Amino acid sequence: MDRLLVGVSREKITPEIGCQLYGYRPDVFSERVHDDLTATAFYFCQGNVECVMVSLCVCLLQTELAGEIARMIEEKTGIPAENCILSATHTHTGPNVSGTFGWGDIDDEYCNKIFIPGILKAVEDAKYKREPSLVKVSVGESRVGINRRELNIHNQVCLGQNPWGVYNPQMTVISFMNTNKVVSGHIIHYGAHGTVAGLATDISRDWSGDMIDCVERNFGGIAAFFNGPEGDVGPRISNGQTTADIRYVSEVGGVAATDAAGICRKRDSYRDARLSVVSRDLLIPLDKRIALETARAQYEKYKKETVNIDGTKAKYYSDVIASYESGYVDAEARPVRQTIIRFGDVAFVSFPYELFSEIGMRIAQASNVPYTLSLSNSNGSEGYFVTEDQICKGGYEIDMFKTSFIQPYKDNADWSVVTQTVENLKRTEE
Repeated sequence: MDRLLVGVSREKITPEIGCQLYGYRPDVFSERVHDDLTATAFYFCQGNVECVMVSLCVCLLQTELAGEIARMIEEKTGIPAENCILSATHTHTGPNVSGTFGWGDIDDEYCNKIFIPGILKAVEDAKYKREPSLVKVSVGESRVGINRRELNIHNQVCLGQNPWGVYNPQMTVISFMNTNKVVSGHIIHYGAHGTVAGLATDISRDWSGDMIDCVERNFGGIAAFFNGPEGDVGPRISNGQTTADIRYVSEVGGVAATDAAGICRKRDSYRDARLSVVSRDLLIPLDKRIALETARAQYEKYKKETVNIDGTKAKYYSDVIASYESGYVDAEARPVRQTIIRFGDVAFVSFPYELFSEIGMRIAQASNVPYTLSLSNSNGSEGYFVTEDQICKGGYEIDMFKTSFIQPYKDNADWSVVTQTVENLKRTEE
């Protein structure tokens, strides 16, 4: 078996002051830079297989834009577009590269001048820096995250802290060392929203930035954060909420840094690893559209709304009405592209959703790969993907899940995603 080749590189992708900060509403604009945003690329090659994972310090990456950038990567470097994972860290204090209705339009000038060139340069340099490498996997726990679907006294789910709710405390650090025993990089995987800074007007990586800086300072190499299933997980802030302001970033970041450093210090062995890539569509079953009369009645209720979830509802009901008028025919399933990059005992699994944490844990439990790490917000932005048991409770994420597309997903769609993903993971052995 050929030795695994790994290359790591980073480029700054900090926008100019005055850009829209994406994540809450379209009228929040940056006034200063708290810390620089980055695009960090990890290039992998073995034999005739090559792929890349890129950590992007933005909130969400529009699906169409992700596909376009992957094709640009292929044109520039020869890495197949389907072998690229472009993963947003989900900081809410970064520029708009998603363009979701109700949250503002994509910042095209930023994309063309800073974002896309930075990604391409990072990937190109990572491929150039490739060298024979060994892989170390270390696992620990962190209380940085907490389930954020708080049930209030009125039996309503709101965004807060739910101490008895599901979240995954596992933090995984994958480190790479060349044959001269020099560490080139670290991938840190954990699932939690990047919302500590709240509605701050500072450009920032949020809590994960302090964690990254600590790992690099103490263990060398280039480190990057890849966010796991975080749809129902927020940062555990001392104010009892999952949002605060820029002053709290170092509080949560310090906890994450301590946890990640402790995991890095574990005396796990560096090993050779076999590389494989699988890219296939998940076929997620769809239900029928709501009735035209229902869509019209609901549209009247929300038609004046243009911001956040109420704006999303207005667009959803409008789109359903338009689908009846255009002769749209209900589909049986929705194809969603999934890319799995596996090296040795580690598999990274892309999802263009904000996955609920339990889905990632169910996949990992059923997987044939010892360390199966699901990635939220990767290769696109298709809204929340929730567990069946939470739908009856309602709340923000459930409303988004139900109104993201013309046809809603069928019951037990989470089970369909889990089982199909497990089948795709089996293909990494082929």
